[in-house]
Amino acid sequence: MSPVVHVTIEPRAVRNVLLSLGIGSAGGYIFYRWHMPLPWMLGSMIFVSAAALMGAPVRRYMPLRNMMIIVLGILVGSFFTAEVFKQLVAWSGAALIMLGYVAVTTVISLAVFHRIAFMDRTTAYFSSTPGGLGVMVIAGEQAGGDTQQIPIAHATRVFLVVLCVPLYFVFAGDIDPGAVRPVPGSVTGYPDHRETLILLVCGVSGYLIAARIGLAFSQFLAPLILAGFAYALGWVQTPLPAPVITVAQIVIGSAIGTQFRGMRLVRMFRPAIAACIATAIMLVIAAALARITAPWVGIEEQTLLLALAPGGLAEMSLIAISMNADLAFIATMHILRITLISGAGPAFFQYVRKRSR
Repeated sequence: MSPVVHVTIEPRAVRNVLLSLGIGSAGGYIFYRWHMPLPWMLGSMIFVSAAALMGAPVRRYMPLRNMMIIVLGILVGSFFTAEVFKQLVAWSGAALIMLGYVAVTTVISLAVFHRIAFMDRTTAYFSSTPGGLGVMVIAGEQAGGDTQQIPIAHATRVFLVVLCVPLYFVFAGDIDPGAVRPVPGSVTGYPDHRETLILLVCGVSGYLIAARIGLAFSQFLAPLILAGFAYALGWVQTPLPAPVITVAQIVIGSAIGTQFRGMRLVRMFRPAIAACIATAIMLVIAAALARITAPWVGIEEQTLLLALAPGGLAEMSLIAISMNADLAFIATMHILRITLISGAGPAFFQYVRKRSR
């Protein structure tokens, strides 16, 4: 007879996890009301980080975090409809520019973080990508990187991009600050029973299969691939509902914030300064590429710059709407960037590490 295994959940640990989620939810809601970038993830991350730095007994619950990573993978995969694949073919020139931009800025930023912030190469690599806030933090943790410095780098990047890009267009005369059009509301419908079952199979089976074969970052990449096929083939057509996405962002952001418990504020200075320098370089390269290559790919310079800017999809979409730019093109390019970074970034690191041994 197999021995009976008793699982004991310490009440204090449960309270600490609930405290983290409560603080994270409050931070996300405040950022949402303030119309801040990536409000639910950044708000929860920053508020829980602040609580951790002040000594609050915040704590993460790994099974819950991993579950939300699966949701994140399905979310990214949901963008891969048949129409998106057709658009990628039509915009192949711009896609090549995006691929080159990601590669060049990652290499340059890696050097900045390694030399200025004195990060080890693993931490510098996962801090240097022009996107993938939640994904790179988690993948960096699995690879042995510093989970306190990586989120500082990415949070700084997002804030600077969302702050600087609109100001650039305002000063250039491309945005009228007093005439910003409203953004369409998020889809809040829920998949039907059949679609829900398909997405559950994509998430659970994808994670189990990928973990079995040792695929890098299995919680995210495998569900992304399977969900992408499901949406592209038309088996599922309803996007994940906004409340589910919000919960996933709160859990992931709060989990990131708990890593700052016991960290000294002085340690945040170098990563933040290096992130400012790296982000400035990313934006300059994006502006130069947009100016030089826009006539070649047949895209307006402002639209191409919005597509290259390493900010969040929602925030760049907001700016695109206010400028009456090609939102479909901009969203597709950002999906390509996020997917490339989230999928290929950790896998490439794993490949290089194995080759160097």
